[in-house]
Amino acid sequence: MAKATSVMKQIRIPLIFIRMRKYFREYCKCSSIHGFRYFGEDRTYFERIWWFVVFNIVVAGCVYSITLVYEKWNDSPVIVSFDTRETKLDSIPFPAVTICPETKSVTSKFNYIDVMLKLKGRKVDANITEIEKRYAEYMSMNCDSNWKFSGRSNTLPADDFLNFLDEVRPKTIFASCIWRKLPRKCEDLFTPIITDEGICYTFNMLDRNDLFKENVVQFKNFMTNPAKKKSSWKVEEGYVDQPVNHHQGIKLDEETYPWRANFAGVKNAFEVTLVTNKDDLNPVCKNGIHGFKVMLHAPMRFPLVGDQYFRVPLDETVLGALQPVKITTSQNVARYKLHQRQCYIDKTDTNPLKYFNIYSQLNCNLDCLTTFTLKTCGCVNFYMPRTNGTKICGSKRAPCMYNAEHYITHVKKKDAVDEKTKTPKGSRCNCMPICSDLSYHIETTQAKWDWPETFKLLYPNNKKFTKYAQSKVIVEETSKEINENTLKPWRTLLKLQRCFF
Repeated sequence: MAKATSVMKQIRIPLIFIRMRKYFREYCKCSSIHGFRYFGEDRTYFERIWWFVVFNIVVAGCVYSITLVYEKWNDSPVIVSFDTRETKLDSIPFPAVTICPETKSVTSKFNYIDVMLKLKGRKVDANITEIEKRYAEYMSMNCDSNWKFSGRSNTLPADDFLNFLDEVRPKTIFASCIWRKLPRKCEDLFTPIITDEGICYTFNMLDRNDLFKENVVQFKNFMTNPAKKKSSWKVEEGYVDQPVNHHQGIKLDEETYPWRANFAGVKNAFEVTLVTNKDDLNPVCKNGIHGFKVMLHAPMRFPLVGDQYFRVPLDETVLGALQPVKITTSQNVARYKLHQRQCYIDKTDTNPLKYFNIYSQLNCNLDCLTTFTLKTCGCVNFYMPRTNGTKICGSKRAPCMYNAEHYITHVKKKDAVDEKTKTPKGSRCNCMPICSDLSYHIETTQAKWDWPETFKLLYPNNKKFTKYAQSKVIVEETSKEINENTLKPWRTLLKLQRCFF
């Protein structure tokens, strides 16, 4: 009996292989996978081995490609879709306009050239007082000059320093303002602000209570929006509580802040005429460069004018044509972790900033620079946000502040992120962009403005205007509709399908 069972096994094993071979040939014959049918045909062993090797090479290539695609998806699972749609202009705010005069002091209040000549020993029998030395150091912190000021102080008394800058600055730089086709009082539109270019003036920027945290020290009434109204706009949600006119749809509320444009085009542009007293022109402070620096930015971003600006020379008119670009975020993006999507979502992510209520990449960079400067130098630059007890650096600490900024902005940040937790470590920061963003592409044109000839004809007996230079800035949005791109997850499946089908 045992012998019979052994014989049956010897017969049964070849039958199984025969059937498997038959099924395999039928599968190869009917399969749509290229090259598979050659395995089931009656071919030489060489041909079969050849096609087997080729098939395995192709499979290996596909597996390698799938691995690359997966790793890319795992590192950055979201993309910006350029399948744009057009959005109405009144759904976004008009950009904030920050204007910085190159003239930093009125000569009658503080003659910086005269004091510097005394310090350099170029004035014979001229004595310089301690007050003049102190004020010269204050002004040197606000100037970019080839005349290097030898360091006197490690830190500066904040109130005395800022009050001095406020006292000597030109108080009248605006001749006229036009907004939404109507002449306006410029003081009702602009508010002073302290930036890296000293005391500037900003239009349509968020109020300091909206932008900064409560513990940040503020100076006088600077950076308070003239509308006296809390912001009704967020970059992710847009405008909220908009009044509705049932006949015309959404009505643009005059009190909505930040303000937004009614219509596009030059006729509906924001226009401001700037004036400069020629007696106050200073060839030392800014190395002979006169006029104004202008920066256009989103209302929730703190302006660092020295990094991004266009120049408005004296007696010229400059037109800035804007094309807003908006990026929105699909709901599926929020489910990815911060280190995967590589962008910040206000609703789901904890605000990592020490000084700002509102996260943006520029605000994060300034927050990071401020924290690192304070840690390295024991003080901060005069334009940086600070809390009570934080000191403002003096001229002796200028090299330290420069090195801190260079370290943050130029040194490679390979070790700035913990590889395990994917979070910033140490003193440097990993400032990501925001997922839902608003930016403005700007093109400028300029022309000579021969306004004195016009004044001579209109006011032949008035010679006072010869003491002044004028400049004009016009900011227009070029289209009634804006391009809106969408940030959303990109699909790996389609890439994988291409490998097999």
